[in-house]
Amino acid sequence: MEPLHPFYERYFDVLDIAFQPIVDIHSGISFGVEALLRGSDVLGFVTIEAFFDHLYEANILYTFDLRLREKVIEKFCTIAGFENLKLFYNLDNRVLEMTDFSKGNTSRILRRYGLDQKSIVFELSEHNEIVNLDHFTKLMNHYGDEGFCIAIDDFGIGQSGYKLLYHCTPNIIKIDRFFLSSINKDPKKKLLAHNMVQLATLMGCRVIAEGVENNQELFVCKEIGAHMVQGYFVQHPTIDASKIEIKYPHIMESSTRDLRHKEDQNIILKRLESLKPIIIGDSMEALLDLLKEDDKLFLVPVVDSMHHPQGIIHEHRLKSVIYSPFGRSLIQNRSSNLSVLETYIEPIPVVDIKMPLETIIELFSLSENAPGVLVVESSRYIGYLSARDMIDVIHERNLIRARDENPLTRLPGNFRINEYIANILENPEEAIVVYFDFDHFKPYNDHYGFRNGDRVILLFAELMHKVLSPEFFKGHIGGDDFFMGALLNESTTFKSVCTQVELLIHKFIDNVRDFYETKDRERGCIIAEDREGNSKEYKLLSVSAVVIRIQKNSDLLSGEHLQRLFAQEKKIAKKSPDHLSIVEL
Repeated sequence: MEPLHPFYERYFDVLDIAFQPIVDIHSGISFGVEALLRGSDVLGFVTIEAFFDHLYEANILYTFDLRLREKVIEKFCTIAGFENLKLFYNLDNRVLEMTDFSKGNTSRILRRYGLDQKSIVFELSEHNEIVNLDHFTKLMNHYGDEGFCIAIDDFGIGQSGYKLLYHCTPNIIKIDRFFLSSINKDPKKKLLAHNMVQLATLMGCRVIAEGVENNQELFVCKEIGAHMVQGYFVQHPTIDASKIEIKYPHIMESSTRDLRHKEDQNIILKRLESLKPIIIGDSMEALLDLLKEDDKLFLVPVVDSMHHPQGIIHEHRLKSVIYSPFGRSLIQNRSSNLSVLETYIEPIPVVDIKMPLETIIELFSLSENAPGVLVVESSRYIGYLSARDMIDVIHERNLIRARDENPLTRLPGNFRINEYIANILENPEEAIVVYFDFDHFKPYNDHYGFRNGDRVILLFAELMHKVLSPEFFKGHIGGDDFFMGALLNESTTFKSVCTQVELLIHKFIDNVRDFYETKDRERGCIIAEDREGNSKEYKLLSVSAVVIRIQKNSDLLSGEHLQRLFAQEKKIAKKSPDHLSIVEL
């Protein structure tokens, strides 16, 4: 390889590397870092793209890029815990055109620093126009055959993204920021991003939501099934490698705020098969020994050295080769740097234990040939869930919900409400719980009949869904008593929740007037007999709410303690002109 001209050697004195973390979207644990070049503007280039265009035109792109890779890898190794991280490196798709291009150089650099090929992820972007798709896929195949992980960056903005998925499946795709910006407010972006995640997951790819800037965007990215997240909301790029953290607690806190799926997680864990995986660099003999240990075993999960899933190997795929006359010779004589096992790996959907069960089932049902799904926690393989297991999980979950669900409103009943309250009390973060109780419901029910009473209860349940944020927990205690809960954060503030509760009260008072006869509505009350047979006026229906803010280190002792507070504060709320009693613990 030709040495660089001294004129270009000086560039390395100016250029520096910033790192931005890529973390597990549920746990906040760092998965890897992306290396970002800094200092090209000091050298007189308006953009980084212009800098690499200059190197390309000078016909030194590959030579310079190799030197840059070593600089990046050297600095990467100064990050605390780098052994458990992947390095994402942006690769210019024109390097293959350079006359001095040769094989094996990156592997030699990695060996000097004690790293293997799976430590680095080459990001290929559609930003540079892909004139020749065959050339681009050749580049992907080259680095893939060398044993490196491949990611498609800026996925969705170019014209060739889906063709690339068809011709050469990468290990990772990064959904471009365009589709994630304000995704919580744009249903069209959410639909497109959701479809991208589905397609990539079904093909065995991991998905990174790129450029996430706030908690609302993060919540939607989790909802649509993204595996990892990168962006300012996690951390801005930093030149100081010591600022890269092993875990980002605010991402984990955002995940634990949604307590609705804990029940699903417990059911899944009961059915999860702890199939022993094989590491991607192991020998074929190790795989065969694993299959011999259990004669009922027909597939083996494959993971890398960090326990990140790579796919599965079916026993039936091996039989045609292993048991053929020249099978073992074919296995031993390989033409690429891929491990023996990699050529037999099949894609399978990878799901996180914290994903909603509905998302897991959806991903599996869209996969025609997958026998099940691999389950991860913090991006690390923890087990296998077969199709039969998923049917059992759904059946058990539906039975639990059916037993507890209110038959009229279909909202969770007391069992799940009490479970939710228990989870909140175990959670160290701030929370808000609300108790709703109708005012003057018994006179209305007696006067208009229980069928109309049921219609009023259904009205309130529908308004809860319409007015309150979808991530809030909503329950029906029974009769005209309802419950709501939420965990507080930057977007779900105490003030914003109180505003929604006040709006719900007003909406109910306005809408419920339609359930009265005209004369009662105009009079503003109903006239009915009390228990002694005396004629009496009863006000129109309204609803009162007790709002309790549970702060960190609150003195709230138990669910029973909370129920006593609700009963005590309900009397105050009913006497209040705004139908509210607010308590901060």
